[in-house]
Amino acid sequence: MGDINDLRRKRKAAADDMQARADALTALGDQDDATDEAIAGAEAAFEAAQTAFGKADKDVKRAEAVEAAQAASALPEPGAEEEPAGQGSAAVAAMAKEPGLRFGAMLRTLAAAGGSVREARAIAEENGQSGLFAAGQNMGTGEAGGFLVPEDVGSEVIELLRPASVVTAMGPRFIPMPNGNFTQNRRATGADFGYGDETDDAPATGMTFGQLKLSAKKLRGIVPISNDLLRSASTAVDRMVRDDAIEDAAQIQDRYFLRGTGTEFAPKGLRWQAVGTSWEASHILDANGTVNLQNVDNDLGKLELALANANVPYSGAHWVMSPRVAMFLTNLRDGNGNKVYPEMADGMLRRKRVHVTTEIPDNLGGDGDESEIGLVAPRQVAVGEHMGVNIAMSGDAAYRDAQGTLQSSFSRDETLMRLIMQHDIGLRHIPAVAWLKAVTWGA
Repeated sequence: MGDINDLRRKRKAAADDMQARADALTALGDQDDATDEAIAGAEAAFEAAQTAFGKADKDVKRAEAVEAAQAASALPEPGAEEEPAGQGSAAVAAMAKEPGLRFGAMLRTLAAAGGSVREARAIAEENGQSGLFAAGQNMGTGEAGGFLVPEDVGSEVIELLRPASVVTAMGPRFIPMPNGNFTQNRRATGADFGYGDETDDAPATGMTFGQLKLSAKKLRGIVPISNDLLRSASTAVDRMVRDDAIEDAAQIQDRYFLRGTGTEFAPKGLRWQAVGTSWEASHILDANGTVNLQNVDNDLGKLELALANANVPYSGAHWVMSPRVAMFLTNLRDGNGNKVYPEMADGMLRRKRVHVTTEIPDNLGGDGDESEIGLVAPRQVAVGEHMGVNIAMSGDAAYRDAQGTLQSSFSRDETLMRLIMQHDIGLRHIPAVAWLKAVTWGA
């Protein structure tokens, strides 16, 4: 095993190469005349760089785990006072080998302390995790204002959230918004070119521009945590608390990123981005009311054609659909009993990735039996991120459960965790999303 700093430098070089390959792929995807072969080659180069980074990252984490183990098992110098077993920052350093584990421990400890960072630090020290909260870190922050998770820990949470969320798992562009806002010009129509005699006037340019505007919207969620869990200081509990927070946040994020109608305080989802634009008629389509194999295939093709006609390469697009529709396509058979889309078993449809989520409803339409399907070119999707992760705890507040019934956390012996993140979503190129409505498949 090499020096840990050398390994980290190799990982940084691999990350830079991965970024360069991603930029090259993005630039190629933005070219109207890019061939499928060129895009496939760029995608293969990016995947190779991603694999190289994964190996370098594993090497670093392995070295860090060894370093943490050495620190945890180190003996005191002769004559020095021995630290109680399990105490100090070594136990916290060992958490680095599993992303988000420190976040789970922070949540559990803050909940046990009623949201007070000062008391949480004391509890962490008693549990052998004295390095969990850095000295001087948000000392005055209590239950009301919340606790801003340190940047390194918050980054781990966001990285775990991305694959858990359907939209961010597609691989959109992530844009930091330090000031909470981001504005970028986007090309709406192309320039007017034409052939002619050298003495003829050149056509007047017809290029027009729109704007992509992102402004931080506050995503808030409340997760009830059983106090029986909080009384147990264990890695298993930390994982459970971490996973509950990430899964719940991902679900609500998808709800708005996919179908949010857009307000001053909430993002406009991909479903509604084309509404009110010149692309609405060509990119928001109705499924054929007669459900049969040929019509289903035609409807899927209509979405691909909508992207292709707008010069958006659809070979790298992703499908998004409800579980009912996904199951229908998985089970669909032809007249000989053969599955029409056998690749659905591998999460693919017509050579494109499929994402299944309950945030695409099955009860739309007048009869309550309609669903929708989206086809998204993720390279044209922009997700702006502001701030980090803010958490607050309360053992006395009330909340409404899934049925809308008001529950008391005190009487149920629970502690409520409120998690806040700020972000927004938009499209660099409006026709990069095609949407199929009135889908009754499987109803």
